[in-house]
Amino acid sequence: MRLLIREIRERQGLSQNKLGAKAGITAASISLIESYKRSPTLKNLEKIAKALNVKVRDLLDED
Repeated sequence: MRLLIREIRERQGLSQNKLGAKAGITAASISLIESYKRSPTLKNLEKIAKALNVKVRDLLDED
């Protein structure tokens, strides 16, 4: 499963810093999640989805 966080974030014109601030997560954590060096918790996926104004399922590419 692939995460679409980076694609959605970039489409919305947000930096990792801005997304992190909106989601209450550090930019370093966003970077680690986007680069697949850390798996996000469900809680963090929910925070990111809310900050991006999407549903959690929209962050997941199940292909």
